[in-house]
Amino acid sequence: MCLTNVYILGNMPNRKTPYMFQYLFNIQRELDSSTALEVGYLGSRSYRLERMFDWNETIPGITGSVQSRKPYPEFTKVQEIGNVAEARYNSLAVKLTRRLHQGLSVLAGYTLSKSTDNGSGIRVLNGDTLFPQNSFCLDCEWGLSVFDVRHRFVSSILYELPFGEGKPYAKTGAAGAILGGWQISTIISKSSGFPRTAYVGTDRSNTGGGQDRPNVTGQDPVLPGDQRTIARWFNTDAYVLNAVGTFGNAGRNTFFGPGILNVDSSIIRNFRMRSKTLQFRLEAFNLFNNPIWNDPNTTLTSPLYGTITSTRKPMRELQLGLKFVF
Repeated sequence: MCLTNVYILGNMPNRKTPYMFQYLFNIQRELDSSTALEVGYLGSRSYRLERMFDWNETIPGITGSVQSRKPYPEFTKVQEIGNVAEARYNSLAVKLTRRLHQGLSVLAGYTLSKSTDNGSGIRVLNGDTLFPQNSFCLDCEWGLSVFDVRHRFVSSILYELPFGEGKPYAKTGAAGAILGGWQISTIISKSSGFPRTAYVGTDRSNTGGGQDRPNVTGQDPVLPGDQRTIARWFNTDAYVLNAVGTFGNAGRNTFFGPGILNVDSSIIRNFRMRSKTLQFRLEAFNLFNNPIWNDPNTTLTSPLYGTITSTRKPMRELQLGLKFVF
């Protein structure tokens, strides 16, 4: 029996364990007896990270078959996993912590960060490709990590109304019974969007790979905030089709999808019954009914190129809950 065009799975013989150097520096300041502020830097350098690549990548061209332009035409892909990727991460983090005092508890954090690599994992997230555009040029893959989030703010706030037993006001009587035991809590999340890559959507390089990126025109792909709409989220004129038989020169992860702004909130009423408590909760997810948009279509040849047609999560949801603590 004679086998031809065999798909090979392999591992680099000198495959080694990935490793990371991490740097951390924090300063913490007590603002009062219940509140502390922390500011810090976190950085890392990662080496020997693993990713997939094709050891038998077809050479782009317009003559001959895809198979004939492979270094080893008797095989199709020679799928390798090896220590060929690296990553860098730098961040500034600010955290405010207030322990429950006078009915108020706050935990808030903000991170300004940047993560870059030439491969964000063996099994990639949405927006990245399993194989590089060109496995013989892994430096061409260097760009923002697909999971990079430049800005992220998260806070959790709990406030107990100052009425009822043990509180400053309306400690007893009908007012205390009606106004006491109420709590309001909220979780606020706001972050910038994930990096995304423009793709051609067809095999312009004539390599059979399907990971072709377009050419750049020199225009900035990131639109100003007041010009971004769901009909045109990024500058679609920043990219054009690459010439047939060539790889595109556009980089990886060169613009950003929509950010996330979400507010979850709840109103809690505790009814004390000696050593037992009956708790009623009214919870609202996505309180302000804010649309959290999905990523735009990034395929140059698609009629939906540059548009957003869906959301990441449902609109406002309300939930009632009852809990008995004994």
